[in-house]
Order: sequence, then structure tokens, then C-alpha cells
Amino acid sequence: MGTVTTKLMSLAEFERLDTSDQVELLNGELVRMPPAEFSHNDSAETLRDLIKSALDQLRKSHPDFRFGKVHHEMGYLFPGEPPSWLQPDVSIAHHGQPLRKYYEGAPFMAFEIVSEHDNAKDLDRKVGLYLMHGAAEVWVIYPETRHAVVYHGMTQGITMETNAIHSELLPGVEIPFADFLN
Repeated sequence: MGTVTTKLMSLAEFERLDTSDQVELLNGELVRMPPAEFSHNDSAETLRDLIKSALDQLRKSHPDFRFGKVHHEMGYLFPGEPPSWLQPDVSIAHHGQPLRKYYEGAPFMAFEIVSEHDNAKDLDRKVGLYLMHGAAEVWVIYPETRHAVVYHGMTQGITMETNAIHSELLPGVEIPFADFLN
């Protein structure tokens, strides 16, 4: 995920940054990456559209299921000192998730599509923050090897998926990797 500075930042300092790079605040550390390349953004935007369409259908057949909105690169603010502000490639917010300037806490589900600029240490830290702050699942998707590592809450374990996105949290939804990975 690029270079990490060692000086901790406040949220106010982070919000004042003037940069064309993609940035996140990870436990107070600025994580700076070059802008996402076309294929990465195209995959993420297509995944967002496919999940949104699937959830629209799921809501029609299961009106009791409650999900928030589906987003591409939405910011989530994690409480604490030092603060964190993360922007998953694709996310599903919790139904009724607190929202001020940013969503507060983790999304219901986060989908990170790994790029050549990501590093394992930062991905691991991000997954930990998502889970610690209320994510039900986190998908870390590896486009080149066409697999995903899926983290199921804080205590339910980790699985590997090799064909499609599917989850007990989204009954009947299956999105083949080939439908969104370039």
C-alpha cells in the first residue's frame, strides 16, 4: 500500500491534505498510494454495480433483510486515538450506520481488491480495524491469482474462495470473479 509516514496525524491535519494521491489514515499514520490504475478501478466499480444489483434483488425477495448502501471508495472513520480513516474499494454500509461527514465505524462488508501498491502488513492492519469496529465480513481479493481470503467477523474464522463472492450474509447472491476481475 505505498509508503507509511512515521509522524502521527490528527484527523483535522489529514482532512487538510492537498494531494492527488489516494490516501488513508491507518492508526494515525498517513498511507499514500498513487491513484488507482484503470483496471483496478474498473474492477471495483463493476463489483460495486454487481453487488448493488444483487442486493436490490435480495431486498425484493427478502424484505426483512436490511443493508445500507453499496459504495465504491467510501470513507469510514474509526474512533480512537490515533484515528483511522479507511476507504475500501467496495463496501456495504450497515443499515442505519451513523453518518456525519463520513460513516462512523466499519462497513457491514468490505471488499479490498489487491493492487501492486498494496503491502501485506497494511492490508492485515486494515482487516483488523474493519473487524474490530464491526465489519461482519472482509474480502481481500487477489486479481492475478483469482482468489479471495475472507475474514468472517472477529471469531468465525478465515476461508479462501477461488471462484465467486458468496456469503451466508447475502443469501442466494453469487458473483463470479470472472464477472468483475479484468
